[in-house]
Amino acid sequence: MNRFNRIGLVTALVAVSAVVGVQAATVAGSQVDATKAIEARKALFKEFKDLNDPIGKMLRRQAPMDTAIVATNAAKLQELAGKIPGLFTVDTHTFKGTETDALDGIWASEADFKAKADALVAATGAAVTAAKTGDAAATQKALVAIGKACGSCHDSYKASTK
Repeated sequence: MNRFNRIGLVTALVAVSAVVGVQAATVAGSQVDATKAIEARKALFKEFKDLNDPIGKMLRRQAPMDTAIVATNAAKLQELAGKIPGLFTVDTHTFKGTETDALDGIWASEADFKAKADALVAATGAAVTAAKTGDAAATQKALVAIGKACGSCHDSYKASTK
C-alpha cells in the first residue's frame, strides 16, 4: 500500500470512528427513568466538584500549589470526564419533573457535546502529566486549560444558575 492510500485509509477510519463514537440518545421512557438519569448525572458532577474544589483553591492562590494532590485529583477527574457522554445517552429534556441544569441542546448537538467532553478528558490528562513533573507553573497552566474546557461546555449546555 503506498503512502497516499494509507493516508486515505487513516482519514476514513478517523471519520468512521468519529461517527461511531457518538452514541445516539434515546428518550427516557418515563419520568422515573428521566429522574434516575438526572440523579446519576448530578452524582457524577458532585464528585467532580468535590475533586475540583481543592484545585480551584490552588488556582485562586487560596492554597499552595500541591502537585501531588493535583495529580491524584486530576486523574480521577479524567476518569469522570470520560463518563460524561454516557450519562447523557438518556434524553430527559421533555421531562420537567426533576430539576436539572442540562440544556436541551445537548441532545440536538450530541457530537459537539461529546467533543467538549473529550476536550475535558484531554485537559485533565495534561494536568496529570504536568503535575507528575512537580513543575508548579506547568501544572497551573494545565489547570487553567481544565477550566476553559469546563467553561466551553457550560457556556453551551448548562443553564446559568447565577
